[in-house]
Amino acid sequence: MEGLTELRARQDELAREWHWLHDTLNKVARVRAEQGDAHAFRLLQAQAMAVGQRRIELSVRIAELQGPHLPRPRTA
Repeated sequence: MEGLTELRARQDELAREWHWLHDTLNKVARVRAEQGDAHAFRLLQAQAMAVGQRRIELSVRIAELQGPHLPRPRTA
């Protein structure tokens, strides 16, 4: 079982990945919309949704480890 420090490091890593995907998704959406091709956008959108779900799951695990008396988990 991972400790709180390791989970927070993973949380930070997932936040960076999600932000990169989100920025890239917006750029691809703009370019593909101009060209009429939505396939790449949908692939990135699905990937961003999966990373977002992993972020939520990780935040829940951190909250469970912290318990009600410790500070809330960080969000990015």
